[in-house]
Amino acid sequence: MSIRRPDDIYEALIAAQAGMSEAESLRFSARLILLLIDRIGDDAAVTQAIAAAREPTPAAGSDRQA
Repeated sequence: MSIRRPDDIYEALIAAQAGMSEAESLRFSARLILLLIDRIGDDAAVTQAIAAAREPTPAAGSDRQA
């Protein structure tokens, strides 16, 4: 992960949506995604990120060995 302080970013994201309805939160997320895509400015990188986001997320603790 290339973000230096992911917990701070996560907290800022949650705080930005505080008090929003579900519909407002979805609009916010869509707008943020579009702004970040524009900031990235690389079609291939965005397409790869979209593909990665569609992949199932491993369940918590599934990376642990028995």
